Amino acid sequence: MRILVTGAAGYIGSALVRALAAHEVIGTDQSAPAAVLGNIAYPQFARSLVTPEIDTVFHLASLVSGGAEQNFELGTKVNLDATRDLLEACRLAGHCPKFVFASSIAVYSGVDEIDDATPPAPRLSYGAQKLVCEVLIDDYTRRGYIDGRALRLPTVMVRPGSANTAVSGWASAIIREPLAGRDYICPVRPDTRMACISLRRVVDAFVRMSEIAGAQLGSKRTVLLTGIPVSAEQMWNAAKPHATGKVRFQPDPAIQPIMDRIPKSTFSQRAQALGLRPSASIEEIVREYEEAAIAHHR
Repeated sequence: MRILVTGAAGYIGSALVRALAAHEVIGTDQSAPAAVLGNIAYPQFARSLVTPEIDTVFHLASLVSGGAEQNFELGTKVNLDATRDLLEACRLAGHCPKFVFASSIAVYSGVDEIDDATPPAPRLSYGAQKLVCEVLIDDYTRRGYIDGRALRLPTVMVRPGSANTAVSGWASAIIREPLAGRDYICPVRPDTRMACISLRRVVDAFVRMSEIAGAQLGSKRTVLLTGIPVSAEQMWNAAKPHATGKVRFQPDPAIQPIMDRIPKSTFSQRAQALGLRPSASIEEIVREYEEAAIAHHR
């Protein structure tokens, strides 16, 4: 099976490429080690990626929440226009490939507890762009151009390396930095909660979604992933036994109001029925990150 992964050099994309090692994977990103270098914000490049030989597209490339809010034009090009260009490439390829899309719980706002019946109501451009893409995927699927499916992702932890522009980036940093021996100033209150899931569970969910029969999904192709509610204080407490760095809480007046509006937990019976498993606890998430870090340095 020949598979295309956009955002293949990213946090989730690189892990997904490793999980798909048994298949022929064509990865694309703006930076190495992707096999095909390029910017999907350019329509000609995006439309060149889907050839008749591609069986499955995993579309993960995006400009994350903070970046899309700061630069509306770029966010629209990367998150919305590039997705439509990929969908058009699939349509013109003429063989209805599977199309697996990384959406986000940023499509919700103002509700603490999210479930399958919660209506989307984005309050960030990033969430609005993801929601439009979900609608397009349903329509392209209805017309037989793709066999689409999308996952609404909670905050995925623990992101290695330097922080990106996601407003939830602190949730990884509060674990990653003290474990690396660096002190960290957390820009939210200790009681600030968010819905969380580990990288391993998300990669498993993407692979599983690519394997599920379209008939099992029906006409609504977007599935919410369950994210466990974890506070900033609980994150720090889970990392503390193995940390040499310290954490100090200093709420940022630009970040705290945004975090106060985002979902605190998500629960999906549909995801459960489809075999998409959540993380068991924040301790499990931290343990998976530490295990991955050890394996990387061997």
